[in-house]
Amino acid sequence: MSLVDKVKAKAEHLKPRVNECAIVVRPLPLIADEIISAGEDFYFKVVFDPTDRHLVALEPAQRLELMKGPFARGALVILAIHKPTDKAIGKMWLLSESPVSGDGKRGLLPIQLAKDEIFLFDLWVHRDFRRNAVGITMAFEMGAAVDQFFPQARWVYGYAHVDNEASMQLMSLVYGMWTVQTMKEYEIGDYHVGMVPNSDSPKFGPFSKRGRHSGAGFQMPGRPRTGEMARDYHHPEGFARRTVNDAELSDGWMWPGPEWFDTVHPKGSDGKPARPETLPREI
Repeated sequence: MSLVDKVKAKAEHLKPRVNECAIVVRPLPLIADEIISAGEDFYFKVVFDPTDRHLVALEPAQRLELMKGPFARGALVILAIHKPTDKAIGKMWLLSESPVSGDGKRGLLPIQLAKDEIFLFDLWVHRDFRRNAVGITMAFEMGAAVDQFFPQARWVYGYAHVDNEASMQLMSLVYGMWTVQTMKEYEIGDYHVGMVPNSDSPKFGPFSKRGRHSGAGFQMPGRPRTGEMARDYHHPEGFARRTVNDAELSDGWMWPGPEWFDTVHPKGSDGKPARPETLPREI
């Protein structure tokens, strides 16, 4: 490829790409008559650590570096691991807090989350395992992890490109989510994303600047709390009301307290400046 062709390809890659997206939602905790299993060849991992070996093998190094800030603010990944190959074959990226200014360059859309909401912004299962119930099992593992580590969460948002029929069917028929808002997303390069101004419809939802959680009873589109359509979407019981004892936890990257460069460094049990192994992290 000539230099001119390389420049043209680079320019084409940086051209903004616009997609119409559906914002979907469902209540938490997840419930079912029985726990669906993907089989004995798989196990699941709850990852709070961008240096986790399975995550590092799955994701580009640039993305993991960009996501260190969101990880420090409560981002997590649910991984599906294939035991025979010891490789991650499925992933769910989630945010437990709203993105901050500049997170669009890290691949995060500017959703405004309430304290009882989380956002599922990336979902993938390897095509060779899409008939093994990995996706639905991973969703219930996500529900169990959120139930344990973010018990205040009552709603999980997701999104899909409207023209991606497979994703829309997955969200609706398999995950039981319904559309509450639409918006237009722009993408530049590999990771820079954002919302096209004034593309949110209706102007009252997680991607709107005004009217968020306002109105009688904090109503939101698609989830009325008053009137004939009101009902309790949440169930006090359900199999997701459990810990993630069956899943592996990867959370050794950060811990509470001052960082290494702070003036007041925490002491470990030996009285010396603490290290991760001498000052365990508590979630």
